[in-house]
Amino acid sequence: MKTNQKLLEVQTLGIWIFTTFLLLLSYIPSIVKDQPKYTSDYLKIDINKADELTLEKVPYIGEETAKLIIEDRSIRGYYKSVQELKWIKNFEKVKDYLKVEEENE
Repeated sequence: MKTNQKLLEVQTLGIWIFTTFLLLLSYIPSIVKDQPKYTSDYLKIDINKADELTLEKVPYIGEETAKLIIEDRSIRGYYKSVQELKWIKNFEKVKDYLKVEEENE
């Protein structure tokens, strides 16, 4: 009788430990977050390297604005900051899609 009682206690403890382990295992993905493959900065367009077609893919930049940016860049040289494009239409909406990489400076 005592043997059965001990066996039942060990089985109950084993089931409790196994259940706790499974619950912890299910929460691990929410605790340990994976780093995204790409940062938001990676997805931005470098205005010093982009060609006309690439610039046209940026929201709020059309064909004419892309041409003007390329022309301005060829006259003035590389941009040091996105703020140098304040002259374009919808700059406040566009600036979040653009960047200037440090190596261009």
